[in-house]
Amino acid sequence: MKRRDKLGRGERLLISLAVACLAVAPAASAEEIKFKPGFNLFSHDQDIQIGKENVAEVEKQLPLVKDARIEAYVNDLGHRLVAFAPGNTDYPWTFKVVNSQDINAFALPGGFIYVNRGVLEAADDEAQVAGVVAHEMGHVVMRHGTHQASQAMLAQMPLAILGGVLGQSGSLTAELAQAGIGLGVGSLMLKNSRSAESQADEVGTYILYRAGYDPHAMAQFFEIIEKKYPQRTIEFFSDHPNPENRIQKVDALIAQLGPPNQGRRDSPEFQAAKKETLALPAPPKAKSDTQPAAKAISPPPAPSSRLTKYSADSFAIAYPDNWQAQSGQDSVALAPPGGVLTVAQGEWAQAYGAAVSKYVPSKKGFGLVDATQEMLNAMRQSNPNLRVVDQKGLRIRGRSALSTRIENDSPLQGQKETDRLVTVRWRDGIVAVLFIAPQAEFESYRPTFDAMLSSLELR
Repeated sequence: MKRRDKLGRGERLLISLAVACLAVAPAASAEEIKFKPGFNLFSHDQDIQIGKENVAEVEKQLPLVKDARIEAYVNDLGHRLVAFAPGNTDYPWTFKVVNSQDINAFALPGGFIYVNRGVLEAADDEAQVAGVVAHEMGHVVMRHGTHQASQAMLAQMPLAILGGVLGQSGSLTAELAQAGIGLGVGSLMLKNSRSAESQADEVGTYILYRAGYDPHAMAQFFEIIEKKYPQRTIEFFSDHPNPENRIQKVDALIAQLGPPNQGRRDSPEFQAAKKETLALPAPPKAKSDTQPAAKAISPPPAPSSRLTKYSADSFAIAYPDNWQAQSGQDSVALAPPGGVLTVAQGEWAQAYGAAVSKYVPSKKGFGLVDATQEMLNAMRQSNPNLRVVDQKGLRIRGRSALSTRIENDSPLQGQKETDRLVTVRWRDGIVAVLFIAPQAEFESYRPTFDAMLSSLELR
């Protein structure tokens, strides 16, 4: 299980949507819908600075379509939609097409939007593409990327934040790196919560309505591609988790926007751009896995039957006395000698043992299943091949808990690993215990893992 040197909680605060409408009227006009960005440590100009720094990294990692007609079409569409985006639209908006047939799109802070050619190929009409672009605009104007970075930085460097030193070094990239936030593809700022997705849906629907498109197009497209192209949308729904009742929520907002608006669906320009895209040569093959290289090591000694105790503010747990404890902020990695590997500068991976942490979900009044899913989404940032095998309930100290069995790539060369994530609600968050071992050895570690779980104390 790959992890960062600086242990973060991976919190992703679910962003609330404030919708102001006249209580006495059956429907509000589009101008009366108010959208409120979440907590943010960064200024508008810093959003742009971070976006520009990300652009340099992203474009090192992703091939772009170099076709003047396709580029011009997407740019023209994007800039027409910008005129209808709610608030904070004075960004240096740019729109580029990634030469990938995966159906995906993403937005960097500051208004830098990338749409995969796969979106143009899969869409039936212009309204669907406009919906994808408008959805990404929602992430920009609601500042979801720097909101998530703010949460991570506040967890990692609270004293620095309280001291008002953010941005004083002149390098936001360096300050983000101190909090374990990288730039480019796969960064925390490109991973969205379900609540952020819902808010981007609502902003996107608002933009479509005001721009004269069928406001249903965006949510309908997301539903269609999820069912029709499951293998080409894995990345999209990893970065953009599908909110519950997406269609119903969008329909409810449309009812508030004003008089029914069927809107336009298509244009000759889109059909020409789609034809041009389909005629492009096949995209270059994806680069080999960018994850740090797996290593070969000798298996560590068997876990001792004698247990010792590790204590933190939120929890205590027993572990074999021939293992070592590597502490973080309200978290600990417990592993045998050689069970934690340095795989790259600033990163390490745990091949054997357990990790325990306090995790604060982004939504008050959270449910354990949703909080666990949110944590799994955060884990996928460093472990893109993580797969949930099964999930079941259990009791810990009289409290409801959830056990999630996971299959993942092992940092050990040529191996898979089995992980068991146990989450239990506690105070304002959850305590999460992750048990880790190579797939072929997990059963031999099970008695030790079971004894550790039985010893867990919540404080």
